[in-house]
Amino acid sequence: MIKLPSPRSLGPIFAYCFASVFMTLVNKLVLSEFSQHPVFLILAIQSMCCILLVKSFAKFGLIEHRKLNKEDLRTWLPISILMAVMLYTGGKSLQFLRVPLFTIFKNLTIILVAYGEKIMFRIPVTNWMLMSFALMILSSLVGGWNDIEFNLEGYIWMFINCISSALYVLQMRKIIKLVNFKDFDTVYYNNLMLIPIFLFMSLISERWTSLVAYYQEEDHAKELNSFAVAILISGCSSFMISYCSAWCIRMSNSTTYSMVGALNKLPMAIVAMIYFKDPVTSGGIMAILLGFFSGLVYTYSKIRQPKPESTLPTSIPIQRRVIACEKEGSL
Repeated sequence: MIKLPSPRSLGPIFAYCFASVFMTLVNKLVLSEFSQHPVFLILAIQSMCCILLVKSFAKFGLIEHRKLNKEDLRTWLPISILMAVMLYTGGKSLQFLRVPLFTIFKNLTIILVAYGEKIMFRIPVTNWMLMSFALMILSSLVGGWNDIEFNLEGYIWMFINCISSALYVLQMRKIIKLVNFKDFDTVYYNNLMLIPIFLFMSLISERWTSLVAYYQEEDHAKELNSFAVAILISGCSSFMISYCSAWCIRMSNSTTYSMVGALNKLPMAIVAMIYFKDPVTSGGIMAILLGFFSGLVYTYSKIRQPKPESTLPTSIPIQRRVIACEKEGSL
């Protein structure tokens, strides 16, 4: 029997829902609504904002994080690299795909992780999981079939994002016990290591001269102000989702968090349709509902799973997983 969340946990749950929707919409706005969208530079600024906020809150004693050491940095480097790939491909996907479609296809990552863990760690895939996977695939097929603005590049980025996200989770599963990070340790280490990676990739792959020249023109001055504010807000929202996710799991439990994540996809898709004025089709709505229902079935399969400690995307300790997955607007 599923226990309803206690009144005490309602605040963290609603905060997480708001932060998740807000983060996805802000990323979509930054990466698709402006003329210039240097993804690596934007991600670097987001990481800088996270580090600034972590250090500020730590200084006032509001949070704690582990100090840097070479051993943890070396052990955590592969995770940060995979996270960088995941965040970048997620950003590129949002640049070309509509938010509802993005949330539908993001569910496919769960299937890849489940079978990856079956191969690597011999964690069984139950019949209820298979049913939820079938619904996820069906929702993706319906969503792709009804995508009236089909963009092949967006689907390619989405495919790479699903693979990199699954690899991130599986690699995390292997080394998670080695570092024993708590609370905001992962936020601090991940973002600190991502800053040089994103800045380097931005320098070699993005045209800063074109960006500067574009915004030096008088006609684009107002857009520059809006662009700068949007990037700063996205940086703050990336920290907000990290905190709200940790708060939610701390005040409730992983099953409640999993269910909230499944239920959250529906309002996220609806808000995106309204805010970005995406074309609404009956097939698109059907795909969203199928994806929503598949999330519920998947949550039920997790509740019935014989070994609750098994690590699928919704059961990885929140401080380690959610910071990355939510930052790109997925989960």
